[in-house]
Amino acid sequence: MDRREFVKGVSAAAATFNLRLPDARAAEGAVFSRAPLAPVPYAPLPLGAVVARGWLAEELGLMVSGLAGHLDEVYPLVGADNAWLGGAGDTWERGPYWLDGLVPLAHLTQDARLLAKARTWVDHALGSQRESGYFGPPDDEGRGRDENGVQRAHSADWWPRMVMLKVLQQHHEATGDARVVPFLARYFAYQRASLPNAPLNHWTQWAQHRGGENEASVLWLYDRTGDPALLDLARLLAAQTSDWTDGLLHEQPPSTHGVNVAMGLKQPAVEWRRTRDPRHLRAVDRGLAFLRRDHGQITGMFSGDEPLHGTDPLQGTELCTVVEMMHSLETLLATTGRVAYADHLERVAYNALPAQVTRDYTARQYFQQPNQVRVDRAVDHYVQQHNGTAHLVGLLTGYPCCTVNMHQGWPKLVRHLWLASADGGLAALVYGPSRVATTLGGVAVTVEEETAYPFDDAVRFTVRAERPVAFPLHLRVPAWAEGATLRVNGRSHPLGAPNGITKIARTWRDGDVAELRLPARLTTSAWHKGLAGVERGPLVYALRVDEDWRQVGETNGVPTWEVLPKSAWNYALRPDLPIVVSSGPVRADTLPAHPWRPEAAPIVLTARAQRVPGWTVYHHVDGTLPYSPVATPEPVERVTLVPYGCTMLRLSEFPVAR
Repeated sequence: MDRREFVKGVSAAAATFNLRLPDARAAEGAVFSRAPLAPVPYAPLPLGAVVARGWLAEELGLMVSGLAGHLDEVYPLVGADNAWLGGAGDTWERGPYWLDGLVPLAHLTQDARLLAKARTWVDHALGSQRESGYFGPPDDEGRGRDENGVQRAHSADWWPRMVMLKVLQQHHEATGDARVVPFLARYFAYQRASLPNAPLNHWTQWAQHRGGENEASVLWLYDRTGDPALLDLARLLAAQTSDWTDGLLHEQPPSTHGVNVAMGLKQPAVEWRRTRDPRHLRAVDRGLAFLRRDHGQITGMFSGDEPLHGTDPLQGTELCTVVEMMHSLETLLATTGRVAYADHLERVAYNALPAQVTRDYTARQYFQQPNQVRVDRAVDHYVQQHNGTAHLVGLLTGYPCCTVNMHQGWPKLVRHLWLASADGGLAALVYGPSRVATTLGGVAVTVEEETAYPFDDAVRFTVRAERPVAFPLHLRVPAWAEGATLRVNGRSHPLGAPNGITKIARTWRDGDVAELRLPARLTTSAWHKGLAGVERGPLVYALRVDEDWRQVGETNGVPTWEVLPKSAWNYALRPDLPIVVSSGPVRADTLPAHPWRPEAAPIVLTARAQRVPGWTVYHHVDGTLPYSPVATPEPVERVTLVPYGCTMLRLSEFPVAR
């Protein structure tokens, strides 16, 4: 069948949708699995039901005023000439990537300017659908070519449409736009007709490795319509997608590209929903263990500059990989309810993410290193050098994918701070200052989460309800939280052991309060070749290195920076000597605005360390690591450690002094 041929019956099918209503006891708007898909314990609430408060709201506000809210004004490739807006410019992933963060950010902040921008792109995407079901930039039949950084080749590739599918899903969940469901049905019918002759790898390998994104969107629509043809399409997509289940089980992923791996980690769980084969879930855990052992770094990420690159803290991690890893962990958490995925998600979000952008969200770094003592032009160290700019901080340093893709990090995390539970309740499985508003059992319910987490270990939940209503409240006890306590209206309440979920099943009344305390102990952990890390709850700590920011150029009016050290960094830690908290207690009402700054670090530690003579910069990085334990004649000094996310220059995996 010709790929442009009209798929008969699609329009008629689209007109007879049986939109699935949530169970009467489920939180309003939450959609759980439809049989025969495997049941899931949790489901996201509609976009906008969860909003950020406190420091998280400040981060979203900075994104609005920074690149996320103004990218089309400083980066022409997502401007008015973009092919996704009907122009003659870029046809590929850059516009959809930006929208994947812009749409949730606009609805979470209710910023009128961003809502209008997002709506323009969504309207163009929805209006671009052909009679066949195809949508987006015209199929160039292979005639297009990339020119001067503008991606025009392979305009019909399946991959950028996978990203736009996620954009349209989020738009629908926020607005209920009646155009989206029939639009997706027509496109998926087009895929069923086209994939046998134009499989996922027909144009590029990206769609083949990332086919799980497409399959997840198909199951999203099936949960809402019950159309059995969608399950047939899901099977076809799975057959054409790289086999992440087998690859992760055998510690040989089908792609070693960092972003592909971060996305691929959730693909077996997507498959599990359809097959119910526990082998898929085993593959996820086996894959995570393999990445931690062979490529893991202290932030919860794995090296990927751009391919997997071992455990050395001098190897980099791409910002795209960070945000895609977060999204995979969010998906895994809702699908399985496993606490380990929430712990892992917080580790990445509260360490790696804030460390890779400027404080005002006007520039970003392509690669970050756990041990990063110098940020400048380097051409000798990285596998992917990008003209030596991969380490600099700027608008387009390294490769532009991170410029357009980074915006999904915080907004999607905010949305997943609260989930609907399959037993008719609410679940706070990831902690951060927020508010959730929904309807339970016909009663409007709001829960305010007041906390300075992850900088403080107290989390306070206040329930507001127009009348008494019974529902379970699910709370996670992280694996690291030994001695955690829970009080409800001032009275002690039983709390499960670490690495578990506690349910408070009761009739809630307006003003009821649940108070959770999660003691965060100072611990040290072992990393590459005996290096030591310092951790406190979900936070990783790093040596504070005084930073000298120097502008070395600009792109479209956005400065490009190098960052050089102004203080010593070549220290070996003395873990046998005490590490202490040297700052005062932190509360939600005293937390500084935008705490991810070295000068505003909320919780500061003091450690003992000794300098290591001869350990100096080599090829723009901190030289060859000394073997631990290292002997040094230098005196013991007090050094300051701050949260990793507050730093651009840092040492976070320390040699150990004898």
